[in-house]
Amino acid sequence: MSAEGYAELVKATTGYLGAYPLVVPISVGDYLQLNAEGVLVHLGNVFNWPGWTDDVLVDTTPIGGSETYFAGCTRETSVDSSAGVKSPLGLGAEATVSLIFEKENGFVLAYEAATRQKVREVPDVQRKIIQLARDGQWQKEWFLVTEVISAESATLAVSTSSGSKVSLHANAQLPKGLSAIQIADPKLGWTASSWGGSGFSSVCKAGTPLYHCIRVRKGWFNSLLSDTLGPQDMEDAFAVDDPFFDV
Repeated sequence: MSAEGYAELVKATTGYLGAYPLVVPISVGDYLQLNAEGVLVHLGNVFNWPGWTDDVLVDTTPIGGSETYFAGCTRETSVDSSAGVKSPLGLGAEATVSLIFEKENGFVLAYEAATRQKVREVPDVQRKIIQLARDGQWQKEWFLVTEVISAESATLAVSTSSGSKVSLHANAQLPKGLSAIQIADPKLGWTASSWGGSGFSSVCKAGTPLYHCIRVRKGWFNSLLSDTLGPQDMEDAFAVDDPFFDV
């Protein structure tokens, strides 16, 4: 699956674009481009440019707990109480979580210990990018990251054929109740089996699973829209959150 296809798949479920592969680091202020293979290429960060650090404020907020998103996938969990690590209470188990994908391009994304970074005033950044484009310093193929959710641990599984299956195995002391098992919890010692079918998996790795971005586009008569436009027109000046918009 290409980065473009995965990003759109995740957007339909989460409202965010999905970073693919998951371990690609993405930061607020990064400007990126897709290469011919559909892979994100990091070009630089606008906060290294004069004036950006002083003019653009970024808020950072910790996100408590964990999140799991999925589409086109079912989960089956089994526990072998004869294996695994024994707890002080004499309880121990080794769990297997099987992810079964009913269709091509299904996914499961889970993360925990996350942080959200977000540009405080996106319209101000939009105007700055329009001016850079007018001055010939911003290319239409570039898109600018305005918000990221980064995670200390994230697990991703993506199918590339229908009927695919991958199993995740935990070998650690398990919490009471299978519903409490989090497949992005590194303390549970998760590992992935080989795929039945085809797909990609990344287990309990640090990364940037979700992000938002903006991109300049042309208006009427192939001219860039004005930086003095109102809020509704400003939305029209950008392919907001959609770097793959065909301009």
